[in-house]
This record gives sequence, C-alpha cells and structure tokens, in this order.
Amino acid sequence: MTDSASTTGPAVAGPLVSMVVPVYNTVTYLAETLESLLDQGLSESELEVVMVDDGSDDGSETMVDEYAARYPNFRAIHQEQSGGPASPCNEGIWASRGTYFFVLGADDVMAPRALRELVDVAEREGSDVVLAKLGSLGGRRTPDSVYTKTVLDADLVEHKIFNTLAAVKLFRRELVDVTGAFHPPHLRVGSDQPFVAALFLAAKKLTICADREYVLIRRRTDGSNITRTFRSPVEYVDLSGAVLEAIVRGTEPGPLRDGVVRRTFRREIPQIVGRAFLDLPDAEQRVLADRVRAMLAPVLNDATSRHLDPLTRTKIELLIEDDLEALRGVIEWETSTKNVQVRHDGAAFSYALPAELAAAIGPKRLHAPKVRGRTTLRGVTCTDTHVEIEATAIALGSATAAPETVLRLRHRSTEHEIDVPTERVKDLSRAAGSGQEFRARADLSDFRSGVWDAYVIQRFGEDEIVNRFGGEKAASVSEVPQYLYSVGEGSRAVGKLYFTRGPANLSIDLGFTLTKNELPEVIVRGVLGMGDGTELAIAEVLGGGTVEFLVPGPGDAWHRAPHAALAGGLYSVVLPARMRRPGASRRMLVRSLGEERTVPLPGSTPSGTDSASDTAGGNPALHEGEHTADILRGALVDLGVVARRSVRRVGREATSLVRRVRAGQGRDQR
Repeated sequence: MTDSASTTGPAVAGPLVSMVVPVYNTVTYLAETLESLLDQGLSESELEVVMVDDGSDDGSETMVDEYAARYPNFRAIHQEQSGGPASPCNEGIWASRGTYFFVLGADDVMAPRALRELVDVAEREGSDVVLAKLGSLGGRRTPDSVYTKTVLDADLVEHKIFNTLAAVKLFRRELVDVTGAFHPPHLRVGSDQPFVAALFLAAKKLTICADREYVLIRRRTDGSNITRTFRSPVEYVDLSGAVLEAIVRGTEPGPLRDGVVRRTFRREIPQIVGRAFLDLPDAEQRVLADRVRAMLAPVLNDATSRHLDPLTRTKIELLIEDDLEALRGVIEWETSTKNVQVRHDGAAFSYALPAELAAAIGPKRLHAPKVRGRTTLRGVTCTDTHVEIEATAIALGSATAAPETVLRLRHRSTEHEIDVPTERVKDLSRAAGSGQEFRARADLSDFRSGVWDAYVIQRFGEDEIVNRFGGEKAASVSEVPQYLYSVGEGSRAVGKLYFTRGPANLSIDLGFTLTKNELPEVIVRGVLGMGDGTELAIAEVLGGGTVEFLVPGPGDAWHRAPHAALAGGLYSVVLPARMRRPGASRRMLVRSLGEERTVPLPGSTPSGTDSASDTAGGNPALHEGEHTADILRGALVDLGVVARRSVRRVGREATSLVRRVRAGQGRDQR
C-alpha cells in the first residue's frame, strides 16, 4: 500500500478468497456491484472484499466506507487519484489475505454463488487459475472462443487461454509472490494483460468453467469504459512490449511461446501500423520502428508471422527494415482504397497495389492475401427428398468474382464431401466485394444416413473460399425445421433440414441420427369417392396429441377439413369436390404436437353411388358404408389388428360414418 493510502474497517484474517474491487467514480453502478458480493455462498470468514478507492469525488468514496462500516469482511482503502486502473488493482492485490483473489470491476456484477462454485472447483481440482465464463451487461463483447466448454485441465495454446487477459478470474494468491507480477502503472489501458500473462505461465493447472455465466461485465451507457478510448501507436507498442516481455520471461523458445503470442500478434500489433501511424512526426516513426524491432526480435519467426494477416505482415517487415517510405505508401493506399483491395489473376490472389508501390515493396515482402467470403441464405425449401436453395456469395474485398460457385455437403462423421453444381442467377458487384446470386437443387435420395453440413465454395481455379452456410439469412427465411419424405406410396419422413444451435448454420440429418423425428406419422389408407363429388380420406396417425387436418383452398391457402376420429388411431377426413383435380393441390396437411407434415393423396375408390346399378335400388348409405368398411378393414390388417370384435366394431362405425360426416360438413368434428 502506498504511503498516502489509508484504510477503514476492521481487518479480516485468513479468508479463503479476497475480492479486489478498484473504484474510481462509478457511483452509478457501485452499489449493484457490491450487493452482488453478498450472495456468493461464502461466510464472512471465507470472503473478504477489498475496495480500493482511487481518489473518487462522485460519492463512490463515501459508499465504500458505508459498506466497510456495515459489513465486517469489507475493507476500504483510499488513495490519491493515480490516473489509471493499475495502481488500485496492485494495492488491492497486495493487501489481499485470501488463498485466492479475484479482481472485479466496480461496474460489473457477480452472479449468485459464483465465487462459491469457482473456489470449490479450484479446491477440488488443485487449480491455480479458474477462468469463469463472462456474460454481458449493456451489450459489451465477451471472449466467447475460450468458453465454448468446461475444461478441468486446460492447455494454454489448445484452449486459447491467452485470448482473455483480463484479470476477472480466480487466481491462487501465491502466484503473485512467485512471479512478482504486477499491473504496470505506465499502461493507461490493458495493464492487467502482462500481469495475467505472467500468472498464466506460472500456473501449474488452469481450469475453464463455462457451465454458466459467472460474471457480468458492463458496457457503460455513456461509453466511458477505458477500453473503448482511443490509443495511439505508441500506446500499442507499450502494451505489446509489456505482454511480450512477460511471455519471453515465462517461456523458452518453441511451440508454447509461438502459440501464446498469437493474441498480441493478431490484436495489438496491427494497430501499431494503422492509419494513426501517419500522424506521427518522422522522428517518432523512426523511434517507434526501433522499439518494434527490439520488441519482436525474440518472438518473430516463420511460425509466429503466420499469426499476422498478410498485409500487416508486409507492413511490419517494412517497419523492421526501416523502409518507412514504402510503409507510408501501403498505409495510405490501404486507407484510401477502403473495401475492394484484392484481385485474382487466374493463378493467385494479390493486393491491388499500384505497380510502382508493389515494385518498391518487392515480391519477398508481398504476401498473398487471405480472402474471406460472405454468404446469405435467401430461401430454402424441401420437396420429397429434394432441397432447393437460393443464396448469395461474396468474396470480400475482391474485385474479382468467383468463376464457379458450388454447394458442398459434408458428412459430419466420415467427412465425405459431395459438391452440388449451382445455377448463377446474376453477378453481384458491391462495395464489400464481388460475387453472385445463385440457386442449387440437391437430390438426397441416394445420400447415406447421417448429418450433412452445408458449405458454399467460391472457386478461383485452385483457390477456394469456403464458408459454412446458413448462419446469415434473409429475414424471410424461417429457422423452423423442414422434413424430407420418401417418394411413392406410404411416403414417410426420412430426414430433417435444420439450423444448428449457436451459429444457426444449415445442416441436414438423414435417418434422424442426431435430431428427433417429431412429426406425426401419417399413412393414408385410402380415399373414398362420394356421390356428391366430395371424397372421404381414411388416414392413420401414429403419435399422441390433438390432430388437425388441412387441405388447399383457393390460392393454395390451407383450410381446416372436417374430420372424425375412429378406432385404432384412424381418422376420416372430408375432402372438398375441387380436390378431385390431379396435381400439386391433391395433398393434405396434418398438424400434431406443434409439428406438421404434408402427405400426398392417392386416387379415390368410387362409392356405390357412382354407378347406375347402385343408385337404381338399394340403400346408398349401406353401399357407402360397405366400401368404407373395406378400407378400414385393410387398415386394421396392416396394423396387425385382426380380432373379430374390433372388425365388427369398426364395421358398425363405418355404417353410420357417412351420415355423421354429412351432418357435420362445414364444421370441425374433432
């Protein structure tokens, strides 16, 4: 603690965990933050809260004293304003007495019992660091790549641990003593990054807890989060240098070092040679080049260079080699060109640099760009075993459109791939890049069972831009699953087109190997032609729940059809006279348990009233009942129900069926 710091509130000895809360002018959010610490499933002897006020003048300084007076395990430390978060974080960590410590922003919130769960994991697993999944308040972005699943013994590189270098984690306190790590006070932003990097590298075991959101980090409504403020190229060199220094100190040359520098190479280093570099005076540019050259010397090699995007790699090489004139030319071209920056000459992609500038850079320092694609699903329909797709595909930043685009279906288990040709509808030339609108039709009748994931491939000769498909959709595309059906009599569901959880990409499950068939199983046992032109369909529906039948009306809109429930899961459905016409309208929609399926209807069997002999004498209702009974008996045989009592009962129902249906026409008889 600094000489100018003072404390209030009684000390608490030997807690299990210390919660460090650096505070500076956050009175709007501070009470919610501190109140969340009262519901952590830890007793007063297990938890201490160390609040470090960094010279606040908005009432936060009074609030921390009030909490320290109210709760014996809360301590307040006051110090003069330091101008950044490093000093209060250091003071709080150095003053902590717990076996573990956790740093929480004064505007963030701990979920109920979060600390209890995290400490229990650390104690049970012997973890030195426990990374807790973060949630968002106000739309602040969180590092999702680290928290895809819980990992009890995580690897620094494999599990991308260095993607999250904020101190919002549970640390074993002795790591600070072993490493001597602290938040560098000269860093206005990101002072926790070199501190956390050092602790990560010293930890013997790291655990990721991703089962729920343990901490909610806030994006302030006034945009005053310090991480959102402008940073100059010099500040990015300061931050990168501090992190890379901690990495070099904590590793030997090799795969581990090459892997953990990835975050700094991808996030901070590109900012050093961005547009703001041109605003520096020439002398400062040269000083910056000297610092970058020394900073990267221990870590820059063929493996780590691949972490940089190709254009950044070119710019960094120009900076290191002190070719500042060419570097300025690249940055000026990049900022003026905006979107379309690459082209394909039939052999490879290249940056569309002016010829004179490209020559000055030279082929060894010009690296081939990595071009990404963007696809938008505009429509998808399933008919029998066919899937029809309408979509767009763009090569981002490219002045050249792909000569060929295909739909690729990849079997998730075997990785077997089938490419489906597409029909180009029109070419697209947009500010974001070039591409096409296309259609594709795939017949899946001969595909093997399993999950097939959909991709869009934009081909430029030997080069391919591969995109998982369906995550970006037009507003008219519904994410409701669609079913595929076998063709022919007794049509049945054979698979499901659905969108994956999370990214909502398009996949097709043939044989229901991963997803469930939630459709009612419907078998049309026959259709009986009635004397007045209507028809009577006998349908068997397997599955529980209320059943609803619909038929196409004018304009192919669906309308409810009157129906009656029979025995053995059978239903009789009245079909209007207009449905006698053959064609696509001769179908029926069945809804049950929130799902629906369309079934084709076979031709009808004429009733006794359709012939002159039947109408000349006898009882028409009896003839119709006999035909209906035949259909019902056939259905019962198919079901294996052959008991005489059941047949007689169904026969009796069939005899009165026509009278009941006719009496109920025009209303639903469910």
